[in-house]
Amino acid sequence: MDIILVQEPPKSLIRRVPSHTDPTGDPIYGTPNDPDWTLFIRQDPAQENYARVATYVNKKLLKMRFTLRLDIINHRDINVLAFHSSQHINYVINVYSDNNQSALHFLNQNIIDLNNTVVMTGDFNIRDNDWDPNYPHHSVHTKDLFTLAESLGLDLSPPINPGPTRFADNPRDTNSVIDLAFINPNNSGFGQHSLHLNCADPQITFPLSLKWVSTRLT
Repeated sequence: MDIILVQEPPKSLIRRVPSHTDPTGDPIYGTPNDPDWTLFIRQDPAQENYARVATYVNKKLLKMRFTLRLDIINHRDINVLAFHSSQHINYVINVYSDNNQSALHFLNQNIIDLNNTVVMTGDFNIRDNDWDPNYPHHSVHTKDLFTLAESLGLDLSPPINPGPTRFADNPRDTNSVIDLAFINPNNSGFGQHSLHLNCADPQITFPLSLKWVSTRLT
């Protein structure tokens, strides 16, 4: 994997700093990182504004000059990453939309012109029969989601091994499909992503494995 897009990233103890009250030092928490990866995450000292998306890019992709474009969107639930390929700037969008659809509403209310978006993916917290045949209903948010994707030149990409992306917390409820990938339909990676079904921890969603070509598309 070259890029990892995480929703609701964990916060771990990073280090302790000298303290006047605690002999072991005051704890500093943050999102874990790795020396072989570059972490892109929105920084905010307020605990209630801690980022709910994080993106890791393998350092072997340094030549593509990935940047977190907070000048385009500065929101705790949205990462817009720009990267250079074939003399053009392309974009990857990482989204966590909570049960109130905060990120989706923000994106629809703040129109962005990112015609070279290659993929938008994440946890959208929307259940709909359009992508989950085991769910008999349609969501009032689906139209807004498709309108957003269309404005970016993207379409819902079906996985090669369809199935639930999240286990139900209650055994009486059905599992759900809430993690989605929107990819440019002209990209050879469209319809080629898969679910990592071996990640069977009931506390997490199944990761999506995406492939796309990072060239200018029309």
